[in-house]
Amino acid sequence: MSSARRAIVSVLALLCVYGALSLLNDPRGTLGTDTGGKLATLRAMDEHQSLDPDLGYWAERYDRDGSLHPLFYTERIGDRWVNVTTLPMLYAAYPLYELGGLRAVLLLPMLGAVLTALAARALARRLGGGDGWWAFWAVGLATPVAIYALDFWEHSLGTGLMLSAVVLLVDMFEDRADWRTGLGAGALFGLAATMRTEALVYAVVIAALAAFTYPSRRKLRSVRDAIGRGAPVAIGLGAVLLANQVLERISLGDGLRAARAGGTAAKAAGDLGVRAREAVTTTIGLSRFDRPLDWFLGGAIVIAIVLVVRAVVRTGDAARRLAAVALAVAGVLYAIRFADGFGFIPGVLTASPLAVAGVALGWSDPRGVRLAIAALAPLPLVWLFQFSGGAGPQWGGRYVLTTGLLLAVVGVVAAMRAGRPAAITVLVLGLAVSACGVAWLSVRSHDVADAMEQLVARNDEAVLSLEAHLLREGGAFYNGDRQWLTATNDHEVDEAVQVLRRAGVHHVAVIRLAGLGSPAALGPFQREGSTRLELLPGVQFTVTSYERT
Repeated sequence: MSSARRAIVSVLALLCVYGALSLLNDPRGTLGTDTGGKLATLRAMDEHQSLDPDLGYWAERYDRDGSLHPLFYTERIGDRWVNVTTLPMLYAAYPLYELGGLRAVLLLPMLGAVLTALAARALARRLGGGDGWWAFWAVGLATPVAIYALDFWEHSLGTGLMLSAVVLLVDMFEDRADWRTGLGAGALFGLAATMRTEALVYAVVIAALAAFTYPSRRKLRSVRDAIGRGAPVAIGLGAVLLANQVLERISLGDGLRAARAGGTAAKAAGDLGVRAREAVTTTIGLSRFDRPLDWFLGGAIVIAIVLVVRAVVRTGDAARRLAAVALAVAGVLYAIRFADGFGFIPGVLTASPLAVAGVALGWSDPRGVRLAIAALAPLPLVWLFQFSGGAGPQWGGRYVLTTGLLLAVVGVVAAMRAGRPAAITVLVLGLAVSACGVAWLSVRSHDVADAMEQLVARNDEAVLSLEAHLLREGGAFYNGDRQWLTATNDHEVDEAVQVLRRAGVHHVAVIRLAGLGSPAALGPFQREGSTRLELLPGVQFTVTSYERT
């Protein structure tokens, strides 16, 4: 089979695997609340048959600033109500949504995951990993990208673009390409930054490292020379960011991504203790136990995997016994994590044994060392600037996915070089953890969709959620005419009661976490009765009915 035909067959085969796995999920339930906001926006765009992402707001006349909008993080931009993190992805998805609904839009994250796998293959070839197909399949199926391929989030597209940009940077700084390749790398990083803000950090840090550390036939004589080699990257990055800013201002009247990036940067000097804890969580967290037990068990898993991959590359009975014992320990610890059901694994290392293999084995070859350093160097800045508060409910450290995937490529190549037993062991470990992630997404999507169906079927005149992200989680069920509100503190609850009173509402269902209790009255509304509802997997809520006296 020719190389081109093999590439086409492999890409189609991986897409078919993703398509089959996606059938396990309910597309109305998602991996996170950001996806729910996107699904609500697509539904709104479909309703008014345009690219206008305005969600609308039934209580606009009573709540002008939108502090009670049912979908948390909805912003008022001009006369629009917008809950958008990236316009390019939504605009690309809109035709797919018109053709095939929510299942059709999943083609975008699947294509992003395929692009990530192809970029991993290209990097593996440049590291001396043969034809790179081992890396293609390993990254495509045995890393967190397999989970993000099945959810309408922008992570797989972002990592695909960033890894492709790294491929171009390697070619340029190893003198296999000229400045135009650097321009393309910058453009890819810029396109990734329209979806993932951390792409800016990876672009700056990796380009700077490449300019100073990659060997070149042209000797690096000065800082000016390094800047000259990095200038095309900066130009390509800036051009795409400027184009996206223009698109946002034409479509929304304001710059969305720039505002998000600026807001995130402004909070970077916040509570460093919180950021340090979240950094540990997104590295070795299991999101199952209280700290520090959660970190201890996550760290133990990582150490066990390191011992496994280090042992399988050696010969002798002692090495085999060590590998068997370490593998058993890792298996037991993962079993403890999932003993009472599936859930998030937020650590980039605990969710990706291939990345652990990169840390354990990637230091014997200079090319692998350079890529591993490029993967690790951006971490402090990403930890400093990442969105605070979302470290636990995520899979595989979504802010540092690029680091994990670069390390996974290093790990696959190093394991292959060590021999087939090492490669198979690392691949099987990765597949096992990814299978848990795919199963978790299936459970979560069905639970969220079923619970939201029950909530909508109640046909309450109005709904007031006291949990910030609950209604956004079920964004696929959002309708601008439904009298839903979200209040996150006592002051907003009082405001919500006034809005409901002024709107002439006589019946409202109030949702809060089970066990918190419900007051006998909310202003003129008197409690009538309560029911329990599991709106999120494993999380019980109380739905209390109130009637206006």
